[in-house]
Amino acid sequence: MIEPAAAPAGGRKTILDFRDAGSPAWPFAAIAVLLAAQATMIFTHAVNWDESLHYGQLYDMAAGQPVNALQTLYLRLYLWVPTLPGTAIDHIVVARIGQFAIEMAILALIFALARRFADTRHAAVAVLLYLSTGYVLQNGFALRADPAVTAVLMAMLVVLSRPSFGWGAAVALGLLGGLAPMLSIKAVLYAPALAGMAWLCWSEADRSPKVAIRLVAAGAIAGVAAAALFAWHSSLFASADTAVGGSVSLADAAARRMFFIGRPNNLGTWLQFALTGLAFLALVGISALSVARDRRKAAERVALAGLLVLFLLPFCYENTAAYFYVFMLAPVAAACAIGVQRIEKLVPAIVLTAVLVAFAVPVIATDNRDVIGNQRRLAAELEAMFPTPVAYFDHADVAPHLIKRNPFQSPWGYRGYLAAGVPIYREAMEREVVPVLVANWFTFRDLFAGDDELFLAADAEALRDNYLPFNGPIRLAGKRVPVGPARETEVLVPGPYTVHDAAVLIDGERHEAGDVVTLDRGHHLFASADPARDARLFWGRHMAPRDPLDFAASWVEF
Repeated sequence: MIEPAAAPAGGRKTILDFRDAGSPAWPFAAIAVLLAAQATMIFTHAVNWDESLHYGQLYDMAAGQPVNALQTLYLRLYLWVPTLPGTAIDHIVVARIGQFAIEMAILALIFALARRFADTRHAAVAVLLYLSTGYVLQNGFALRADPAVTAVLMAMLVVLSRPSFGWGAAVALGLLGGLAPMLSIKAVLYAPALAGMAWLCWSEADRSPKVAIRLVAAGAIAGVAAAALFAWHSSLFASADTAVGGSVSLADAAARRMFFIGRPNNLGTWLQFALTGLAFLALVGISALSVARDRRKAAERVALAGLLVLFLLPFCYENTAAYFYVFMLAPVAAACAIGVQRIEKLVPAIVLTAVLVAFAVPVIATDNRDVIGNQRRLAAELEAMFPTPVAYFDHADVAPHLIKRNPFQSPWGYRGYLAAGVPIYREAMEREVVPVLVANWFTFRDLFAGDDELFLAADAEALRDNYLPFNGPIRLAGKRVPVGPARETEVLVPGPYTVHDAAVLIDGERHEAGDVVTLDRGHHLFASADPARDARLFWGRHMAPRDPLDFAASWVEF
């Protein structure tokens, strides 16, 4: 073991002594630097599609609209955010500041849990290991339930790691246990870690019946707390029945479709993590080896194994996009403190700190800071075009002041849509006026390029025939009228249309460019009145781009 540097003459030895290559001062300093760099990304990192989805839920909740009661409790922290000036993107950035504070709590809890198995310098490196991971740097502050549920679950693990487990700890554990599933139903994935730490807690109390009773009581408190929180949270919506029904459907779908064994569904995401987190992979392997070989108490080895096994979740759990690693890696990083301890003679804290920072720097330096500006422009343009809410289609609710009429187009979402076989897009267009579609995901871009793979045939035809490019990713309801003989086509978006480019004949009646004509839902006969020019019709009265969105549609996707 590396000996600490000698204390200065006449002074006291300190853990923050930079003259010692093995001092925790090095990882602590690196943590501070990375946190400062990450704080800038709160304002410059592109808004993820899941953040748009969750902000849409927040917007609806603040407006008193029903949302699922599960996985939305944390949004109550930010109910005031939609009242602020600015676009949806600006509001997400404000909420990210609160999420960043939650992430810092996670770091403190990783340190506290790691200290149960290792000393200060090894625990500090474990915290740095987590923070320096590319996915954590980019998503640790995201507007999602993951940071909040991770903090709660890590707090449960820390409670179980304390030297004594009295009734106060049991009540705290139970209340946290009731809160966790309300934040995210994937809290259940921490079961191996919680079971291992509970076994360690009971074993270190000499398998005391009193501690066993307190652990069982904590479970009962968790059940009561979860039920009470669910009832309270859902009762605050305008329609509690809708909130509860949606939550039941969500839980049922998750139970049926979220687990598998074998090749990761998000294999590309895992490979990118592996390539940018080679040090993490190495320390997981070293830590697993330490669990198998070190002369630790059997209960400690069980607890450590329970923490490390979460690293295998991408091989059995479906929804493991980049943000999932914020949730998954926290207990794994804490357990990796023993791997740091095992290699400290070969790799002192200063060297391991340098390696981890070296992996983090490219993630921060290459972060695309242009996309969020495009996203902000898109949000502002939609607000200017439609100050009064209208129905619309998009990927993840980029404009929550509008009324989204299609499901979230995640892999889970579009697979469910295809399996159901219901042409929901056409049905929505037949039921109400849907004047705008935002092609802000590859599914829509592929559709308008002629690829029907992710849409039912009836929906593909209805969307392609009724929406035209208007401004960047924004498509307005419209009709292209080519030169040639009159053609009958179906209008699924009724309302006023402005004639562009050339005069048209609609059902035999001539309309000049610039005229506004009202079209009913149904079939109409269209022809260009100019033998040399195609005409176009756009929904609305002389709508024109306020801000020409001159970037590719893919430059708002993230």
